[in-house]
Amino acid sequence: MKKRFFTVEEARQLLPSLKELMGQVMVISHRLEEYREVVHQLAESASSNTGGPEGTAYLEIVISLQNCLTQLQETGCVLKSLQDGLIDFPHLKEGREICLCWKYGEEDIQFWHEVDEGFAGRTPLLE
Repeated sequence: MKKRFFTVEEARQLLPSLKELMGQVMVISHRLEEYREVVHQLAESASSNTGGPEGTAYLEIVISLQNCLTQLQETGCVLKSLQDGLIDFPHLKEGREICLCWKYGEEDIQFWHEVDEGFAGRTPLLE
């Protein structure tokens, strides 16, 4: 897939759907975490255990997460942290690639960072 570069306006137009999608991802991630111990126990007894309803439920949650991540990938933005809901939007600034940066829970895209700096290098977006 060819890398997509976003204008600030294009990235902001995606925010309503990304907020909803990331909300789903965060809920699904927490549900997966709840199953962590059960899945660990199933894995330890795998030779004598067919999985049962817990294994089936876990796989359904994993499939839901995969569907959400596929939708996210299809937008062209980049999920940088599942746990934090951190998304980057490739952007061209003065001829060089940077990333517009948004974190789940933020109302708007207000920051950018150099490609090699990541979240720690976030700088306020001045328009």
